Amino acid sequence: MKKLAAGFLAGAVLMIGTQAIGASTSLVGKTIQAEYTVNVYGKKLAVPAIVIDGKSYAPVRAIGELAGYKVSLSGRTISLDEKEAAALPSLADKNAGITMGPVPTLTADSGTAVTKGKIKAIDSKIDTVVDNILSTSSKLKADPDNGGLKDKLEQYKDEYADLLQQKDAELQK
Repeated sequence: MKKLAAGFLAGAVLMIGTQAIGASTSLVGKTIQAEYTVNVYGKKLAVPAIVIDGKSYAPVRAIGELAGYKVSLSGRTISLDEKEAAALPSLADKNAGITMGPVPTLTADSGTAVTKGKIKAIDSKIDTVVDNILSTSSKLKADPDNGGLKDKLEQYKDEYADLLQQKDAELQK
């Protein structure tokens, strides 16, 4: 009987102790000690970060969306993913640090409809590559030590130069 009572007492202590530990890590009902303004890429966040027990807690959705991420909630998990269509930098940023040569223009003597069609296709590719250059450049400003982004930027610049040569060759026909 003593063993049964001791076992019951040990079980009760373990159950209550586990619940007490679990309850002590929850932030529900805690007092907010301070609020801080949050800036993301120089833009002020509308919702402040709060301080509870000396730790700051920021609104994930507001920060994620301001940083250009798609924020989703699945069960008790918050996910930040890159948006499908990345936001392009402003017109002022488009020319920053990028040197582009003259783009050959289509003249009346340039040839047939087939050549014009090829030139339009090359122009479309050039537009895509320029957008990639601008997007990668803006990402590189946020993370200047990222070697992968630097390599991508060089690859896009090489592709841009190659497309200009292709367009020039089509115009010479």
